[in-house]
Amino acid sequence: MSLLTIAQNVADFTGFERPTTVVGNTDPIARQLLAFINREGKSLMRASNWPILLKEHTFNTVNGTQSYDLPTDYDRSVDSTIYNRTDTEQLTGPITPQQYALDRYGTASTGVTQKFRFKASSNALKFDITPTPTSAESLGYEYVSSHWNQTSGGTSQAAMAADSDIGILDETLIELGVTYRFKQNHGLAYDSDFREYQLELRQAISRAGGAPVISLNDARRLTVSPYSYNLPDSGYGTV
Repeated sequence: MSLLTIAQNVADFTGFERPTTVVGNTDPIARQLLAFINREGKSLMRASNWPILLKEHTFNTVNGTQSYDLPTDYDRSVDSTIYNRTDTEQLTGPITPQQYALDRYGTASTGVTQKFRFKASSNALKFDITPTPTSAESLGYEYVSSHWNQTSGGTSQAAMAADSDIGILDETLIELGVTYRFKQNHGLAYDSDFREYQLELRQAISRAGGAPVISLNDARRLTVSPYSYNLPDSGYGTV
């Protein structure tokens, strides 16, 4: 199902005139639909560790190098999948800045189990290892890709940018989510749409064999508040 089809279906469900184009359309309704579709796609991507978005990243350490780049489509790592493939040891982490400082500066750096954390460097998130590697070793982990959709040619991406773009995640879920958010934003009754969306979301997660992403340290939840996204009629972006 393409971006244009999703937008047209939502317009039909909500009683608005269906757009003939979405991307590049200056009509406020078309612009709102594009914004909601991209928000919903990102929200769904973070609702569960969807198997279709799981990837594996491997890299080799370098003597004296502590920080390593993350994949360009990285959103989050999957717990308990980060291993040193050379010595078959699991890395501990992500550790806190306090633990990192203690391990790096307060204890001996030799004979210590490898630990990791994520830290910004030059405005980019990096994978930091302590103790600093002293040889070339193979490390790897699984992660969730931020690319929840793709172009008609099959190139994955983090936001829809053409009418022909299609979802990697379930487009019906995207459509349901956009429908209730769009109705809520325009003051229309959306309770039944929201309940249907929540039911379909739980069933989709169950079918995928995954679990909702629940963390005390961030805002990712299975239950999405119906008040989360309230876009104004103007002055909003596309993502």
